[in-house]
Amino acid sequence: MLDQNFMNNLTPVEVEFISACISKVYKQKVTSETQNFENLEGAVCECPNCHSKHFIKYGHIRSNGNQRYLCKNCGASFSASTNTFFSHCRSSYETWAEFIACELNDDTLRQEALHTQRSVSTCFNMRHMLHDAASRRTSDQLHGLVEIDATYSPINLEGTKEKNMPRISKPRGKHKSSSLNKELRVISHHKVCIISAIDESDNMFFKIAGLGPESLEMYEKFADHFGKDITLVSDDKPAILNFADNHKFVKDTIPVIATKDTYTTPNGNSLAEINELHREYKDFVRKKHGISIRHTQGYLDWLVFKKQISYSYELRKQKSMSYMKIMTERSKLRCDDICKQELPIDLRTAYEEYHYGIFAETNSDTGTNT
Repeated sequence: MLDQNFMNNLTPVEVEFISACISKVYKQKVTSETQNFENLEGAVCECPNCHSKHFIKYGHIRSNGNQRYLCKNCGASFSASTNTFFSHCRSSYETWAEFIACELNDDTLRQEALHTQRSVSTCFNMRHMLHDAASRRTSDQLHGLVEIDATYSPINLEGTKEKNMPRISKPRGKHKSSSLNKELRVISHHKVCIISAIDESDNMFFKIAGLGPESLEMYEKFADHFGKDITLVSDDKPAILNFADNHKFVKDTIPVIATKDTYTTPNGNSLAEINELHREYKDFVRKKHGISIRHTQGYLDWLVFKKQISYSYELRKQKSMSYMKIMTERSKLRCDDICKQELPIDLRTAYEEYHYGIFAETNSDTGTNT
């Protein structure tokens, strides 16, 4: 097994010889014809259906010759790519590797289509399949010193057909305005509350909590993300303080002093990491020219995944490590399901008051359809 200590003990001529051998093998194995199942074949360790480790080889798939397996526990047959996000994708390893590099670089769909030689719609599907797989790698529990806060985002209904709109479409561009754009600019039920937390080991979560101002109920949704012996670094919002009291967390609160701006707690801690995450998210949204609320959680999970990769690996290793971390994640998301994903918010709560579009026939007095 090659490890860093073994490599450090090699002489220069031995390193040169090994490098030449690896270069030859690389040219043989990594080509435009290399398929994703070749990377997955050695990672088969359990049945994707019942998670039993008792399975046997069971012939090959006729269409592509891939190895098939049979579970001795549940009787299901499967291959290395079953229920991974490669299950229903025909793109090669080279295409996926290039696409992941583009995603790490925050490229637009058109730029990704140019680099991978795929259509914009194919890149759109690949993006959300990638985000779905990455979301399963961002569930680390938080421990120790934890910064916590919330940020807010407008409800973006991009991609919604006119007949399904609950409100009038907002005009694009900063120079345009309407009564709809001007009203309710405060934190109201027209804003999406997104709660985030980061601990001192760079474990983090970034989740849509609901509509309107943050509340105790919103924080309680994510109580399972917090371990024991937590010290919460936060501002003095009652919702966070009550959440800390409910779970007996130590509170390290930034005080509000009327005569001056205060950015640190009495112990010298701040919300610098959380504020940086929020800034990156808003820059990310601005670069994408808005993100549909239907897919916002996927983008949040990808942002967290990307930050954790950047903390752990140097730049030239990030593409390969990203691929390796997500290639075995079980995902049943298909292309046809991407635009049918359930909304993370209740549109009735946000827009029923407008009596427009899908809520046009709602009775304002009873709240029922007539």
